[in-house]
Amino acid sequence: MIYENLVKDLAIGEHMTVDQKIQIWNAIGTWIAGFATFTAVVLSLYLARRSEKVRLKVHAGLRVIFVGDGSPPDEHLQIDVTNLADRPITINSIGWAVGKGKKRKLCVQPVASRFSSEYPLELTHGKSANFMVSFNNTPTWLTDFANKFIESSDDALLRTLVAQVHTSLGKTIEVKPEKGLIDRLKRAYNG
Repeated sequence: MIYENLVKDLAIGEHMTVDQKIQIWNAIGTWIAGFATFTAVVLSLYLARRSEKVRLKVHAGLRVIFVGDGSPPDEHLQIDVTNLADRPITINSIGWAVGKGKKRKLCVQPVASRFSSEYPLELTHGKSANFMVSFNNTPTWLTDFANKFIESSDDALLRTLVAQVHTSLGKTIEVKPEKGLIDRLKRAYNG
């Protein structure tokens, strides 16, 4: 029975005039064009919104720099920022946050190293900046940060510690510090 209906439908198509066949193909073309237009609009909106987003790749940890001029190696706190967005982004400052809710504390991190970038700094797509604190210049940074800002070596509190990158667009990107930095802060706490 299904086969007989299919044959009848095809037979009707054979008896159509050229004008009727053109009208059917016009309708099909209109549907395809409408779908293509809709897809193009959705894609352009997606790309426009994506290009407006602030997308940064951030790492915060300890690094050692060997200059190679006979001077001793210099240990640093390094916060590395790479712009993954399609638009330029200006970094206004770097900071830290620890705790949750009303007990959350914030601070701004001054940079102090001849190897460090200075802020404000504009990063174009794919460009990176290193914000560093030299422990040769500020030898008590780990102890001061652990005892005067974090004020604890509690694992639960240290899990809330994040480095912050503040942009001129009002967007703040947060990243957890590397394990090596967390371990050193635990050892530096005197409480």
